[in-house]
Amino acid sequence: MMAPESTSHSNGLDKGDSTRHFVAKYEEWIHKSIPESLVMEEDRVETESALSENEIFGFKNEIKSLENFLLDRKVYKEFKSLVVLGEYGVGKTTLCQMVFNNEDVKSVYAPRIWISMYSKEKKEGEDNKVFVLKRILKGLGVEDSIYSEVVEDAAIKQEAGEIIGETAKEKELSALLYVLNLNLKWKKYLIVFDDVREEDNWNEMLRLDEDQLKVTKWGTHLSDGFPKGSGGRVISTTRDKSLADKLVAKKHEIHSLWPLSDPQSVWKIYEAEVIKKGKELPRNDKKCIDELMNKSRGLPLAAILMAKLDPVFVDDENTEQNGSRQGPTDPDSI
Repeated sequence: MMAPESTSHSNGLDKGDSTRHFVAKYEEWIHKSIPESLVMEEDRVETESALSENEIFGFKNEIKSLENFLLDRKVYKEFKSLVVLGEYGVGKTTLCQMVFNNEDVKSVYAPRIWISMYSKEKKEGEDNKVFVLKRILKGLGVEDSIYSEVVEDAAIKQEAGEIIGETAKEKELSALLYVLNLNLKWKKYLIVFDDVREEDNWNEMLRLDEDQLKVTKWGTHLSDGFPKGSGGRVISTTRDKSLADKLVAKKHEIHSLWPLSDPQSVWKIYEAEVIKKGKELPRNDKKCIDELMNKSRGLPLAAILMAKLDPVFVDDENTEQNGSRQGPTDPDSI
């Protein structure tokens, strides 16, 4: 019987508020020089493994690369990790969702667990390591009572002098890691950690370099809970290059995802969203396609969210002056 697939079920920010916020910021952005990073950088949204409703084009090579990482039979039993690195809106989450739901991947990996690093369920002051571990165990179908018993057992052993020098939090962490390792033993698992940031103390949580693990105490890092001999895979996504470097032992374990360079792919993403919204498509001549490419910077999310605005391209400015065309939609009306 296959182990369950786990996802984080939440829309995070309210969709309406999120759209209005982006549109307001985006209208400022497109009328100014484009900054180094996109707007809404401070916002975090809880994600899930379900495929996005938006049609995405231009990811063929990236999808193939991640599929090879997951389905390479030459390293079938080795533990492997990969970090998908890229700026906000470039498609990291969507790419991982597409691979996570690939039928060949689903037939090979069980369990498959998706962890959104941002979660509204996290209580203020709750230890992040413990919180993430409990969510993974929940995805594996492990009941709270089971690992609570292990934590209690660790406390008894400490009182008996069998465990020395551990705090209550360290005992709980070690116990949870033990339960996780036990439940993943001999399983070909796939775990995705989406939107990892420095504030998550992730470099302290996840050490996948075997040499580093040899000189540290077992039960202090999340990676201690991952059995290494059954072909398990861990994928993390992040915007932070320095954090990505800390998460991997070798540079080739970072997959950099860049903005799309093909204007036609960006236009197809935009076009699909406009059609879905029931809006009238602007003409798809070279001038409009190039302008969309410039304004979106090749970012799929920017193209999708631009489709929420009434199309305003270079030549439309003249028709607006004649009163024959409406301007951009008021963000509050979206």
